[in-house]
Amino acid sequence: MTPYTYQVELASNAYEILREDMIVYLAMEERTGKSLTAILVAEKCEQVDTVLIITKKKALDGWYETLKAFKHTKSYTVVNYHQVNKIKDKYDLILLDESHNYISSFPKVGKLWKDVNKLTKFIPLIYISATPYGQGPQQLYHQFALSSWSPWKVHNSFYEWFRMYGKPYSIEINGINIPQYDRVDNELAINCVKHLFVTATRQGLGFTHEPTDIVHDIKLSDDTRAVYNELVKHDLVELSVGMLVCDSSPKLRTSLHQLEGGTIKIDANRYVLSNTEKVDFILKKFGDKKSLVIMYNYIAEKQKLEKHFKKALILQATSYAEGVDLHKYQDLVIYSQDFSTARHTQRRARQSNKKRDTPINVHYLLVKGAISWQVYKTVSLNKKNFVDSVFNRSTI
Repeated sequence: MTPYTYQVELASNAYEILREDMIVYLAMEERTGKSLTAILVAEKCEQVDTVLIITKKKALDGWYETLKAFKHTKSYTVVNYHQVNKIKDKYDLILLDESHNYISSFPKVGKLWKDVNKLTKFIPLIYISATPYGQGPQQLYHQFALSSWSPWKVHNSFYEWFRMYGKPYSIEINGINIPQYDRVDNELAINCVKHLFVTATRQGLGFTHEPTDIVHDIKLSDDTRAVYNELVKHDLVELSVGMLVCDSSPKLRTSLHQLEGGTIKIDANRYVLSNTEKVDFILKKFGDKKSLVIMYNYIAEKQKLEKHFKKALILQATSYAEGVDLHKYQDLVIYSQDFSTARHTQRRARQSNKKRDTPINVHYLLVKGAISWQVYKTVSLNKKNFVDSVFNRSTI
């Protein structure tokens, strides 16, 4: 494997930052070769012999393939975030891949962050993500807190950091005011850390084709629409598989989303329903072919799709939003998507590649006025996560 010239140049810039600050963040857009660029940085580090790469499970094979194809001199160990607790050795350098996804929670950290934290003290770190802070700079505090050289190490906690950079507000839930931490002074926060970032865009690197969203208006049958509207109005509806009761807004949002695609979850049971509006559209528009990829969101949707498609590649839209190369596939259809704007950005770029010689069209199956349209509008156009506060409880 021979690196592109731009990867060598970006690696040189990143190495200088790492050498001076012990932290560097490769914030390069999807499909621009972040993995090899990070390896090039590691190879430049004269005092480094052992390198630990922590990534997501679905991306392990990609790292193995890159390391196999590129002649390297260091000793690399690759694990996923859920294996970190088993690591006992010390490493000279640690690469944190897709760091926005696993170690960026706020205001509190989770178990995976605590596991990683046991390994990173006084170790140089390379962070890797195309969407370092899709929800806002507040996602960066705990990422950098893993480093002994964090630019915000004077703040002993997220709450202390938030007092300087945050814009406090609260929402009332069941009569109780709950503090929120998703609004910060973006400019003030980013100015403190921008010197740690190496950024690159596909357009700036000369990629020929950029992803284009193609929105398709799916017409629900009268019966499906009646069920959808009944659930919106009364929070419950009788289905052929049982009574569906939505006792919370998140449950209602999820159930409406599932109904559009012809599945439902009642209690712990998942069911495939009889309506096939989205399936019928795909078959008519694209057919069942090996050059087609369909991404689903809910577990039962896989079962539904596998009944109708024998040749198309069927992938889970969240698990495969990152770390998979689909540039050889002609069409990508998003059957349904999750509520994250970061994963939306990552997912739509799966076909991007320097070698791609045909246009990249990402197809979304949306029902006008229904929840799928609300989700797309929020995460794609408004660049925000789809949460209860933006959910419009309306019939169609």
